Amino acid sequence: MSAVNVFSLVGPPGSGKTTQAARLAAAVGEALGSPVLRVSVPALLRGEPDLTARLTPHQRVRVAEAREAAHAHADRGELMPTELDRVILELVRSVGRSEPVVLDSVPRGCEQARLLLASGLTGTQLTVLHLRAPDDPFEFSMRRQLARAASRGEAPVTGKDLLRMTRKAHVYAEQTLPGLADIARTGTRIADFDADAPVDRVAQEIREYLVRHGALPPLRAVASTGAGATRQGAGPCS
Repeated sequence: MSAVNVFSLVGPPGSGKTTQAARLAAAVGEALGSPVLRVSVPALLRGEPDLTARLTPHQRVRVAEAREAAHAHADRGELMPTELDRVILELVRSVGRSEPVVLDSVPRGCEQARLLLASGLTGTQLTVLHLRAPDDPFEFSMRRQLARAASRGEAPVTGKDLLRMTRKAHVYAEQTLPGLADIARTGTRIADFDADAPVDRVAQEIREYLVRHGALPPLRAVASTGAGATRQGAGPCS
């Protein structure tokens, strides 16, 4: 098996990143017989016990100081304060030495990608799993966000809601995709999966891909998924 022990789920808003991160963490834990830490900025802000217990006192203070600004950014659909990204990557570097880590929505922007590249986690230690929009990423993101709001009973969607969704969709197209392009240039493996496919199929294809590339033990039967490393319409960050 390879040295990969950090797995990152990235994709447009509404693509199912958090759902797939949970499934991936369960699959990795089952395959490797190891606890798996799931990490995301929202989980960090919620103070989830598994994350908080691993933070140093100084890191907890930094998260607390950034919390108010982070909630304001989230309400506007903007990227979270960079300080939270720094805390996450510090945590991943320390925890990743002893147990697998699943990152949810890292990197979401160009600055996150730069921090990730500077962290030393790229190369053989990291695999990025990209839930790719099958059509125009902006239109796909808006469609999925509106559908998710309706499924949660949040309709009617207000003008403020639409503005937040629009900004989040723009962040993916203008920040996430260029950030992924920068990471791909380092030789870090990035695999694309159809974000519009059924949830179970995507989860299975991700697992099969990781088996084929030696990041997880072999399955009894592995089918070809066609997952590749093509990028979706974006150049690197400027």
